[in-house]
Amino acid sequence: MKKFFLLAAAVSVAFTSCVKNESLTGKAASSNEITFEVAKYKATSRAEVAFPTDQSFGAYSYYENALTPGTHSMYIDNAEIVYKVVDGNGYWAAKGETYFWPTQGHLDFISYAPYNDDATSPAVPKISDSDVQQTLKYDGFKVDAANPVDLLYSDKAMQQTANTVNYGFTGVPTLFHHALAKLNILVKAFRLDNRNESPDAVTTWSVTIHSITLNSIYDEGSLTMTTSNVHDAGATTVQWSNTITSVPYNVWSNTSSTTSKAWTCDQVLTTTARHYGAGTADVAQNYFILPQALAVGVQSITINYSITTNAPGGQTATVDYEATKYFSDFPAVPAWEQGKNITYTIEIDPAGDEIHFAPAVVDWENIDGVIQF
Repeated sequence: MKKFFLLAAAVSVAFTSCVKNESLTGKAASSNEITFEVAKYKATSRAEVAFPTDQSFGAYSYYENALTPGTHSMYIDNAEIVYKVVDGNGYWAAKGETYFWPTQGHLDFISYAPYNDDATSPAVPKISDSDVQQTLKYDGFKVDAANPVDLLYSDKAMQQTANTVNYGFTGVPTLFHHALAKLNILVKAFRLDNRNESPDAVTTWSVTIHSITLNSIYDEGSLTMTTSNVHDAGATTVQWSNTITSVPYNVWSNTSSTTSKAWTCDQVLTTTARHYGAGTADVAQNYFILPQALAVGVQSITINYSITTNAPGGQTATVDYEATKYFSDFPAVPAWEQGKNITYTIEIDPAGDEIHFAPAVVDWENIDGVIQF
C-alpha cells in the first residue's frame, strides 16, 4: 500500500458582512426610515467577506418604551432586508414595507441569513422572549449534504434610536457570524520521481485521484447561544456565546443522524497542493458542515486513486488503491468548530517503500542411496 498522509489546518473566520463603500445621500432613503449597516470588520486576524448584494437576510426588532423600561414588544417580525439602489445610491432596508424609527424609546435588532419567509423553519433561529431576547437557538437543523447553506446570525444591536454611519453606509449595525463550519480539501503528490535518491536509475510515477468521500459526518443538531443585555451603554452591539460546556469546543449538540458526501473527479496530481475538483461545478471547497467534535472511529475520509509506475527498465504498471482514514487520528484539528474554515491536504507518496530483498538459499536436500554389486 502506498503512503497516504492527511494534513490539516483550521482558520478562525468571523463572517464580516461587508458591502461596497458607497455613500448614502440624497433621496436614497428617508432619514427616519430604518436601514441596515451590514458592517465591515477590519481586525487583521479575520478575513473580510462581502455580503452579496443580490441576496437578502431576515431581521427581527423589539421595541422598548422609555416609559415602561424592561418591557419589549415586537416591532419588526422577520422582515426581508434587501439591497436597494435609488438615484445611484445603495442601502439595505426592508423589502416589502417601510419601517420608521419610533420617536421615543429604542429598538433592539437581531438578524440572520439566508432569509426564509417561514419563521418555523429550522434554518431560522428562534429568539426567546421569556428572557428579553437573550437566547438564540437553532433547533433540529439538518445540513443538506447535496446543497449546504451558510447559516449566519448577527450580533445583537441594542438601544438603537436612529441610523448611524460607519463604513460608508447608514443604518443598524449588522455584523454576521457563521453558525456552521466549512471544509476544504487539497490534494498533492509527495513526489513524482526518485531523482534525488537514485539519479542513475530514475523511476517516475503518475498519480490520479478519482474520488474523495466523507463518511459518517453528523448532519443534524441544535445550537443554543445566549448574550447579556446592556441597558446602560447607549447604542451598542453584543455577541452571542455557545452554551455547550460538555466539550471544550465551539460545536453543536448533534443527533445520531449522519451523512456522506462524495466528490468524483479524475485529477492528476502534481507536487503542488490544489483543490480537489478545481474547475468543476462540484469542487471540494467551502463545503459547509455541522460543527462537531471528531469522535474516535466515526468521521472518516476515503480516497480512491491509481498510481502508474514507470520503472528504469521501461516497464510500466498501473495499480488502483482505496484508503480510509479517521479524522480523529489527526489531532491538529480535534473538532470542526463553529466559524472555522478547515483545510485538509491529502498527500500521496507514490513510492511507498523501496523494494528491498531478503536473500536466503534453500538448503540441499540430502538423499542417501545404496549401490550394491
